[in-house]
Amino acid sequence: MTTDKQFKRAARKLAEREGISYTAARRLAAAREPAVSVPPADGTATAGTGPEPIPPHIYPTAGAPCPVDCDGAAHPRAVCWLWRPEDSKHVRFDVRRAAQLPNGRAWQFAGRYEAQSSFHGREAHWLLALVYAMLTDQHPELRPGRTELWAAVETDDQAAVDGVMEPLDRAAARLLTKVPEQWWDEVKPRLDAYADVVDADDRELRTWQEIDERHWVGRLVDQWRRAWTESRNDNGYMEAPGVMWVAPKGWLDELLVERHGGHGPGARVRLTDGRPAMVYAAEWDEAGAPVAYRIRELVPGRHGNVGKLVPSISSDELVTRDQVAGELNDVA
Repeated sequence: MTTDKQFKRAARKLAEREGISYTAARRLAAAREPAVSVPPADGTATAGTGPEPIPPHIYPTAGAPCPVDCDGAAHPRAVCWLWRPEDSKHVRFDVRRAAQLPNGRAWQFAGRYEAQSSFHGREAHWLLALVYAMLTDQHPELRPGRTELWAAVETDDQAAVDGVMEPLDRAAARLLTKVPEQWWDEVKPRLDAYADVVDADDRELRTWQEIDERHWVGRLVDQWRRAWTESRNDNGYMEAPGVMWVAPKGWLDELLVERHGGHGPGARVRLTDGRPAMVYAAEWDEAGAPVAYRIRELVPGRHGNVGKLVPSISSDELVTRDQVAGELNDVA
């Protein structure tokens, strides 16, 4: 009988060969493994082979999305088609996309807030999707209820969807960072640990929506693994592709500043001590406007920037909301 360690090694090789997630590879390998007898603990032999594997059951699905309070009476002998945002066909695409977790909302953010010329920044949408997946797995209360989300989507108003998603957006904004030390010491190890949990997840999935969602989470984990796997670049050196991890934090800050006020990334402000500065990132609490800002002090430019104030890249200071006097409007 294949040992657990051998089984895991075979599943990893199968995932690499087939281009699928480790979780999917485990299920596929388990389905291919023949049923064998397991010797009893007392060492006595058993005759014959083990029991035949139970064949999968196929259940019909309702032909249309069910109401959110469906009790199954309208479609006897068929399982519910649980409503998803993409099932609201009369709603604008951007509104439906902003309500889809984890991938749709992350991709919609990249298009909404990232400059069209910044290809690498927009490519970081999958990192935000992975963060959404991790937070909703670890804290299910952050995911809006199906009834609440359905009501928001049916308004065809993106602001209504943003409202029901705000607890999740705030949690993601508090987790993500633009501080290198915090990213490498806290955020990346947490995502590494979540990737390990997803790889080892062998729980039974009961609906096709659960299977579909777990498939996409597995693909996000695979992309996370590839981002930190070294390969030879065009110059012949070994390096990992990495990811633009500062980008999603900026998208979340811009969204929450639009909803609650404050100073967004890139805003020029004057501190209460008179220093001019540029807002680099915002710090968030459970509700309301930012409670603090990460700023970079503005200093006189040199060479081609003579006469202008430019942010000092070497400065990164955390100031409270009360230390910011207001917008800086008297300089270029």
